[in-house]
Amino acid sequence: MPGRKFAALTVLILALLNTAGAQGLHGTLVIAVPVSQGLVACADKRLFNDSTGKTDDTFVKIRKVNKNTLFVATNTVGFLDKVNGKLEFDVYDIVEKYTSAHDFNSASFWNGLKEEIRKQLLAYLRQRKFPDWPETDKANNNLLFNLVFYSTAGNHTRSYSFTVFYERAQVPLITMPGVVSEEVRTPKLSGKGKEVMVYLSQNPSLAQDAAILRFDESHFDIAKTSVADAVNFAKTLFTITNFGVPQAEVSASHDCALIGYQTGFTWIDDTGSPVGK
Repeated sequence: MPGRKFAALTVLILALLNTAGAQGLHGTLVIAVPVSQGLVACADKRLFNDSTGKTDDTFVKIRKVNKNTLFVATNTVGFLDKVNGKLEFDVYDIVEKYTSAHDFNSASFWNGLKEEIRKQLLAYLRQRKFPDWPETDKANNNLLFNLVFYSTAGNHTRSYSFTVFYERAQVPLITMPGVVSEEVRTPKLSGKGKEVMVYLSQNPSLAQDAAILRFDESHFDIAKTSVADAVNFAKTLFTITNFGVPQAEVSASHDCALIGYQTGFTWIDDTGSPVGK
């Protein structure tokens, strides 16, 4: 019956495709779910080159920082070469190199990371003529990218997020507000999460599906949520977004990892079982 139910859900999504308005969106969807064992984080695997229109559905967006911490990046994670699609200014590479050399729990971690991002971005721009600089993302209020870290300590999980804004000008404007931290008690969607929620609100029959409804903030219960439950929820949302909001450029293919309170960072498959990578 679960297989038939999911198949019926997919048919309904396909039937509703013609009602979705074109928004010219592209990006990442990250789903983080606190569970009794720790935190499950899942991310789609698509990189979309808005210059060439080409997609790559093999990109791993979840990155390990240490045994108890991971990070993801959303929106513009790099600048792609218009000809070959190669990632040039690579947010993931910059952050991974920084985190490998700095203690996540140190008092200077965040200021140091901000300085490194600013330095690398300015270096990238200096190597190019002003007309070749990336345009400002006016549709997203000058947003360049978001970084979100998830980290466990004891039996608690916290998220740490900060945003980088960029405005194309002769003297480029790079703004990074303070880091926002909070304990994770309910499922969190980042990247194209807003578009997913809008789509579900416009299609209440999907939102009322048991596989989704139990993860609503008013229904959610960490103690009754297993790793397998969290992965299934994420898989359902990736499928819905891929079919129902194709302009978001979110792939159905995805990666998931568990930060276990006892086991630490582990890659997991669609059943919630550990896998090697």
